Amino acid sequence: MRTPATVVPAFRDDLAVKKYGDKLVVEDALRRVRVPIDALTLQVVQALADGPQPPDMLAQALSAPRAELWRRVSLLNAHGLLETPRAAAQCALHADAAAREPWPKDALGDAPLRFPGGLQHGCVACGACCHGTDVGPLKPDDIAKVQEIDWSPHLPDDVDREDWLVETEAPGGQTVTLMGMRHGRCVFLDGDKLCVIHKVAGADQKPTICRQFPYTFTRTPDGIDVSFSMECRAWWQARLAGSPPAEDEAGIRKLVAEGGPVVDLPPVVSVWTGIDCDHAAWGALREELIAGVTAAPDVAAIVAALVGPTRALFARLVANDDDSELFAERVAWGVPEGPAPDAVAAFGAQLAALRGRVADGLSGLARAFHEAGRGDEGDRTARLRWALEALLDGRQVEDLLRLEHETEIWRDMVLAALYAHDPARRDYLLSGISHLVLRVLAGQLLAGLLAQVGLRGRTSEQDVVDSMVLLTKMLRGSAFSQLLGRARGELVGLFVWNAEVFSVGAPPRAPHPRLDIR
Repeated sequence: MRTPATVVPAFRDDLAVKKYGDKLVVEDALRRVRVPIDALTLQVVQALADGPQPPDMLAQALSAPRAELWRRVSLLNAHGLLETPRAAAQCALHADAAAREPWPKDALGDAPLRFPGGLQHGCVACGACCHGTDVGPLKPDDIAKVQEIDWSPHLPDDVDREDWLVETEAPGGQTVTLMGMRHGRCVFLDGDKLCVIHKVAGADQKPTICRQFPYTFTRTPDGIDVSFSMECRAWWQARLAGSPPAEDEAGIRKLVAEGGPVVDLPPVVSVWTGIDCDHAAWGALREELIAGVTAAPDVAAIVAALVGPTRALFARLVANDDDSELFAERVAWGVPEGPAPDAVAAFGAQLAALRGRVADGLSGLARAFHEAGRGDEGDRTARLRWALEALLDGRQVEDLLRLEHETEIWRDMVLAALYAHDPARRDYLLSGISHLVLRVLAGQLLAGLLAQVGLRGRTSEQDVVDSMVLLTKMLRGSAFSQLLGRARGELVGLFVWNAEVFSVGAPPRAPHPRLDIR
């Protein structure tokens, strides 16, 4: 028999309460999440473990204020920890995904390939991809290829054999091998901006990861989706010089078979706290986003094409059309309705919180890089801070002529991320879309700022491409991911829920209540 909608359902019997250090969490092994709880929430969990409870009975048993109990029950419900129809559907989704086999890793060379429509790239040998970034990690056979030839006659006299490769500790404690760096660039990059290994021994002698750039590969249950990394500083020239990647299918299959980096699409896409969707729902959204972005005539339309369908999916997933979750509403607890959310005040609070994190976090990172002798990274961090603070301050650069194909470059960046499933591979889909919108808006602003400080009346191709590369490269770094990860609520509130404020100057929208539960 169905539990009345105003009775709080039982706590799911497949969950466990555990203690990690001084913190209590509810561990959901099926959905692979841990939800921190406090002492009162633990009491609620213990009471609901015995079965459904009317709010009156729960309040009497726990002798706690109804408003506080309502907040705890709402939290448990939002995370899908109670026996509701929505939680059952989420559990079924995860169980189905666990039973579905991804494309086997030992057969990736034979996997179907899907190519990004409208994107292409042909290397113009600018050497920029060998600057300012780690080249690796290298596979054992890559290491052997580098070590089997004496490169000394082809390198500067002050580059010793031990400089060719370096070992470093990656996140998680694993030791990885990278190409050596000298003056901020790969030791094998010659003065003519060409690779010494390529010139002397041919392209096949280079590490797989070098030959793979800028391709990216994403493994899905149906095969591999091919896309591009938008970190090429010659993107527009390379785009004009390139051909559709489908024409290079044999070369791409060779890279995959060699063990080139392949990332995985998660079995289930986490949209937001307690809200997941399957590959079919993400696939439908992805197609809609790609179609909208492809047709967008300007940056504001690109932003609208990203946030509109995403908000619509979120609204569908959190809808309670059958009133089965009335127990989590104020009326069931006799808690008076609070004041209607003030859209302007909420937007301002999110803006101030994110600006503070950006200013403090990026200033500290820039100092740390400079103190460690990594001046190039420190300068890039300072430039990123400049762009983000200017965006959050509402800075406008309207007195410039824009590069004729600037919108095409921003469109390429967004399409490459969508073809690579980048938003769905983040902790939450809403976070992924917010990052993508942030990159577009801050990147376009930075291109204008660069032209402005250069005392030029128009943006140049290099302004735009350099801004795209900076925002793409820096925001994917671990330090920046941690910094912005702590502000995911503000990011979503600003760059998904209120993206139009930045793109077309629209008034702020009142936040959705579910966005406050993280």
